[in-house]
Amino acid sequence: MKNKKIDVKNSSLKKMFDYGMHYKYRFVLIVLLSLVVSITKALPAFLSKYLMDDVLIAKDLNMLKVVSGGLIAATVIKGLAMYYKEIYSSYTTRLVVRDIQQDIYRHLHKLSHSYFDKTPQGEIMARLSGDSSNLGKIGFMAFQILPEFLTVLVLLIGLFRIDLILALMTLVLLPGMMMAIKKILKKIKKTARKRQDQRGELNSLIQESLSGIRVVKAFATEEEEIRKYEDKNMEVLNTEYRNKKIEARISPINEVVTTALTVAVLLYGGHKVITDSSFTAGDLVSFLTALGLMFEPLKKVIKRGSELMSILPSADRVMELLDEVSEVIEKEDAIEYNNLKPEIEFNKIKFKYGKDLDYAINNVSFKGKAGEIVAFVGRSGSGKTTMVNLIPRFYEIESGSITIGGTDIKDFKLKALRDHIGIVPQETFLFSGSIYSNILYGARDVTHEEVINAAKMANAHNFIEEFENGYDTEVGERGTLLSGGQKQRIAIARALLKNPEIMILDEATSALDTESERLVQDALENLMVGRTTFVIAHRLSTIVNADKIIVMEKGEIAEIGSHDELITHGGIYKKLYETQFGEEETEIK
Repeated sequence: MKNKKIDVKNSSLKKMFDYGMHYKYRFVLIVLLSLVVSITKALPAFLSKYLMDDVLIAKDLNMLKVVSGGLIAATVIKGLAMYYKEIYSSYTTRLVVRDIQQDIYRHLHKLSHSYFDKTPQGEIMARLSGDSSNLGKIGFMAFQILPEFLTVLVLLIGLFRIDLILALMTLVLLPGMMMAIKKILKKIKKTARKRQDQRGELNSLIQESLSGIRVVKAFATEEEEIRKYEDKNMEVLNTEYRNKKIEARISPINEVVTTALTVAVLLYGGHKVITDSSFTAGDLVSFLTALGLMFEPLKKVIKRGSELMSILPSADRVMELLDEVSEVIEKEDAIEYNNLKPEIEFNKIKFKYGKDLDYAINNVSFKGKAGEIVAFVGRSGSGKTTMVNLIPRFYEIESGSITIGGTDIKDFKLKALRDHIGIVPQETFLFSGSIYSNILYGARDVTHEEVINAAKMANAHNFIEEFENGYDTEVGERGTLLSGGQKQRIAIARALLKNPEIMILDEATSALDTESERLVQDALENLMVGRTTFVIAHRLSTIVNADKIIVMEKGEIAEIGSHDELITHGGIYKKLYETQFGEEETEIK
């Protein structure tokens, strides 16, 4: 595969620079302070000429005072400039990183479900926390390199002012060293990107293993998970080792070139002092001092450059995340919901989760009238959950249309659309915090009494009151301190409090015991009056009274009708029903 030429205009560093331009006046100040630091660092090289010629050789005491005072003044000015440069550069770097992290977090919330389906959480966390934190190091290193680079530039100008031939000798050897180091830096960046990707994979493995720790322990696969972690960790270690081996080449190259250059200058310069009266010993000492002072910042520039190449892939990974485009895009002229009649129609819908995958929904059409209860049944993988996930535009359909009150859902503002849809998912997710805050989540302009009433309707109030802290009880991360049934009832209360025109219930009563299921089912049936409700159920007893039952089979509608109609039809639904309840039908009213 051919290496792609990097487009500077679209490079990660260019994008970081664009962020930095929000604080351009701070950057100007940092550059000016860096220039002051560079000049004061270089000053001893130029004062050394007067120290040699006028003080040591000419025995001028006044010049000794001038040189000494100049060195003291330069040191004080340099110290102050370095102090303020460090403060401003550190804070400015943190501001830029903060802006990028906030944009990443905001951007993540705008991405469609498909991105999170295909991207492991550990990988996302690695980019959001680890890689974005490395951006601060990149900024810090850039500010560290700047004064060193300016120091090299100031000293190089001084070298040409002292002697043209000696300066040209310096420039002959330095480019060769820089070319060799440039090749090394390219290799460092390549191996560093591999290391960052491997760290992302390692984080994903840890996230997955610890999230499923109950399953791991249930199947006694702890040693296997540990082995997978150790293998992946060793991959990271080997890549880091290769990276360090490449970095280690820089130091010997640097030492050989700088020593050879110093000896060459000493030989030529010493000969010129002896044979040319216009070139003094002070000139040679000044040149050698400048050269010596130039080597140190040059080494730092190279070292920082090496470190920069090692973490630069972090910037690439972060910017790649910011470049991710959501499949679900809100129109610029999107409209509000405006109290439309909650009549939903699917018209020849086609949808699949990936280009190379089969259709999850294939040419589906039906209408859910306002106030109707529409139930989806079918075997696992038949497309039931996918169908309801298309209503709030969690995914973008390939063809066809979904309308609410005759308006295509693509025409609505996403927030306006989702504000009018309530969802109780099969896998309940609670946020860290209190029970009260979880019920209140997403609701607006509601009273305390309304929260309590929602909990009562969901059959949650009684068990909440039994806790020592009642509604202030902490639920733990992802609700781990509550039972499955308790979490489900809180999720139902949350949906009830939202009071939407459209309700989606994905196995909403699956985690409840028989008594709680009956009570919650009664509450949900009262809630469904006047609302369009979509129910996914494996327990057919919960949907026999639905206005419309849609039987899904391999992404298509196999049967549609009421419970009695489908039983009479004698197709898939009847087989599913008989499997659950036996051949003797029990009429449930």
